[in-house]
Amino acid sequence: NPSTELLVRWYQTGAYQPFFRAHAHLDTTRREPWLFGPENTALMREAIRQRYALLPYWYQLLYQAHKTGMPVM
Repeated sequence: NPSTELLVRWYQTGAYQPFFRAHAHLDTTRREPWLFGPENTALMREAIRQRYALLPYWYQLLYQAHKTGMPVM
C-alpha cells in the first residue's frame, strides 16, 4: 500500500520502462489514479501521455532487441 507520492513516482518511473502496468494484488488497497485527488491524477495522466508519445520509439527498441539480441534498456 504505497503512499500517494510513491504511487505517483511509480507511474512516472514506469512510463519509461519497456513493460509498464498499474495493477496490484487483490489484498491491497485500490490504486486507480482518480482516487488520489485531481493534482495526483494529473501527474499520473501526464506520465501515461508521455509513455504513449514514446510508443513508436519503444516499438523500435523492442524490434531491434528481437533482431539483434541487445537489451531494450
